[in-house]
Amino acid sequence: MESDEHNNNSDSEKEQDEERLAIKKELSTLSFEDLQKLKERVGAKVYKQALFGEKKEVSDAPKVFKRENKNRPREMSSKKPVPMVQAAPKKKLEIRDPRFDPLCGTFDKKEFSENYGFLSNLRIHDIKAIRAELKNTTDPEREQNLRRLLQRLNDQHKASKKKKKEREILEKQKSEVEAELSSGRHPHFKNKSELRVESLVKQYEELKKKGTGRIQRHLKRRQQKIKKRSFKNQLPAN
Repeated sequence: MESDEHNNNSDSEKEQDEERLAIKKELSTLSFEDLQKLKERVGAKVYKQALFGEKKEVSDAPKVFKRENKNRPREMSSKKPVPMVQAAPKKKLEIRDPRFDPLCGTFDKKEFSENYGFLSNLRIHDIKAIRAELKNTTDPEREQNLRRLLQRLNDQHKASKKKKKEREILEKQKSEVEAELSSGRHPHFKNKSELRVESLVKQYEELKKKGTGRIQRHLKRRQQKIKKRSFKNQLPAN
């Protein structure tokens, strides 16, 4: 039954095509003016149907592809739009400060001083170079700038030496406390005043080795500092 219906439909389509070709052949002999009159007489819709045939209605419903056999692969439409490739998400740039980031570890003064101990040697080399340049310079402005730079480097060098001595004293005290604890004795923890007295005694002994002139200069500077402090304390507050 289905094959008979399909044959009948194909025969009717052939007849319509033959009729359409015959009409086109007859119209091809007419002039453009006659064609326009014929179009106005029969109407534009009938005129187009005679030339091009009936327009098939296109349904908006999506075409459903069926498989003749369930074992065959499913047929997919090639008109289906390809999905856009999504761009990979960009990683957010995190700005971290190692001073406040726990992932970078904790600050160790001893380790820092050991790793950057070469800076003190470079500072000593710079001090020697500036002193040599001071002897040869004749420009007063340049001489003043060099003296300021030399003073700053000397202060930094003294401060680093002082910190190094303080660390050595603390390490020595720590080792003494550990030794006393290991021997079963009660350790003596020195306070800041005792440590300060010990550092002053060591400083005095070092100056004594270098000569009496160094001791006198040191005492003189110390007296001047004490006078400045007392003078500042006596000034009335604004």
